[in-house]
Amino acid sequence: MKSVVQYSVIDAHSAGAPARVVIGGVLPVPGGTIAEKRIHLMENHDNIRKLLMYEPRGSSEMCGSILMQPCNAQADIGIVFLETGGWPTMCGAGTIGAATVMVDNGYVEPVEPITHITFDTPAGLVTAEVEVAGGQVKGVTIRNVASYMVAPDQALEVTGHGKVSVDIVFGGNYYALVPVSSLGLKVHPEFAEQLVIAGRAIRDSVNRNLTLLDHVSSQNFHVPMVIFTEELNEDGTYRNLVFFGESGVDRSPGGTGTSARMAQRYFRGQQKVGEKFPHESIIGSVFEGVIAETTAIGKVQAIVPTIRGRAHIIAQSTFLLDPEDSFPEGFGVGYASDAAGPTS
Repeated sequence: MKSVVQYSVIDAHSAGAPARVVIGGVLPVPGGTIAEKRIHLMENHDNIRKLLMYEPRGSSEMCGSILMQPCNAQADIGIVFLETGGWPTMCGAGTIGAATVMVDNGYVEPVEPITHITFDTPAGLVTAEVEVAGGQVKGVTIRNVASYMVAPDQALEVTGHGKVSVDIVFGGNYYALVPVSSLGLKVHPEFAEQLVIAGRAIRDSVNRNLTLLDHVSSQNFHVPMVIFTEELNEDGTYRNLVFFGESGVDRSPGGTGTSARMAQRYFRGQQKVGEKFPHESIIGSVFEGVIAETTAIGKVQAIVPTIRGRAHIIAQSTFLLDPEDSFPEGFGVGYASDAAGPTS
């Protein structure tokens, strides 16, 4: 078969979340910054995302990244993130996965006990400290971009739930944070379907009713993701669920989500600098967050978060596209309405 494309990928999971790392097959992307390259891909090559994230090669929860040359001279590698819901500006689980792939596969020389990697991301520079022992990655700690409360205590009418209060927080991506108890639900697999429905309704209400301005970037924005939060559990962790795309349920605790949660907790006086924050996902996997320091961005008080987690490599593949494939952009049931339909 003569394939239309040939994408080389290494698949990992980061605390349960898919982390598909594209290491070859994407042509050089125009743009003077990684943020500009992301926009170029989003506007001109969204078919790449659809083909790699949607079925039959992906799933409703698929997330990934494309490695490329950095634009910032301080960085070792450039990275652009993609998922079923779009092109996020940052992904903590994806960065942990990419760092693991780079070290375990020799794309950077392993240095024990810590290998340092600086990523040029659309959200800014993100550093990774990769723990290496016996030539194997044992954990990754990323230092994320500054994270901060944008708009606290926003009251909304949400279909099926009435009046709901949300906090809008930036942790590398914009989130609406909602205490799950206010909906009469729990962060547990048996409630996953109800949380997806609620997440979609909350996000729709946020983006329909709120005019949101980020006082750091001075830009209006929409919220792509919702975090359902729980307070301290009996096992000493704080459980959460990140909803994204049309039906995505993050299997990991979420790296930027953990950053946003700590920014919220700092804003409310619930977490101090240096204090550990064990953040648990719906499947029981944990990221350990820490507020490394605080910073001011203009008049906005922010935190600099670190997140420690672990990823595991599970496959290495080359994805092809038959020129006669009826689904050249893949497909999805209930989450990929923008994919081209079957060709005749």
